[in-house]
Amino acid sequence: MASAGCWKCLSRPTSVQLSSHISLNRVPVGIAAFSTSAALGKAPATAKKPGVSAEQKRLNQRANQTKTLKIKKKVPVKTGKPPMPGERKAMRKRIVLSNTNALEVPDMQDLNAEMVESEEWVGKVVGLDGKTVDGLRAAEAFKVTQGWGLFRRPGVLVRGESVALGKRLGEWVGKKKMLRLVIDGEKGTGKSLMLVWAMATAFVRGWIVVNIPEGEFSEG
Repeated sequence: MASAGCWKCLSRPTSVQLSSHISLNRVPVGIAAFSTSAALGKAPATAKKPGVSAEQKRLNQRANQTKTLKIKKKVPVKTGKPPMPGERKAMRKRIVLSNTNALEVPDMQDLNAEMVESEEWVGKVVGLDGKTVDGLRAAEAFKVTQGWGLFRRPGVLVRGESVALGKRLGEWVGKKKMLRLVIDGEKGTGKSLMLVWAMATAFVRGWIVVNIPEGEFSEG
């Protein structure tokens, strides 16, 4: 069957056919003619983070629980009778003047009025009899830091300063004046023991001793 159009028409399209062909196959600007990718205006896809496994989640949860775990301390159980008010202070201030486990010093003589000003006893230890100890205890001359509990019975070392103090006190006997004397020295040099010596010499001489323990001087 013969074609309605001529072969020249097929080889050379007319203007009408050409315009219709162009209009149908016109491609819009910015879009590819054939592509499987997304449009160019779409935001690029972000890379996915690797997922956390169930085992890692369990370990993280256990670590968080360990950080916030509070260990409760056991409350100590009180056993026995609690001390009475003032009992602890009394035990802390208690003065022990004898030690039965200590050795007895042989040939140790007791302090008397003749030894007070004698330089022959310098460097020797003399004991204190019971009457003198009772007077010193009543005057609160002993202190916890003096270490009386290390010896069998109370005793003092006669030093050169001790004899000088005894002579100084003896010079004021019978005078109607007051002797003001300050004993000074570094910590641990024996200032409190020097006061014990002064009061002990006063007791063996038969003097009246008035002691103000832990006294403080204030101006005004």
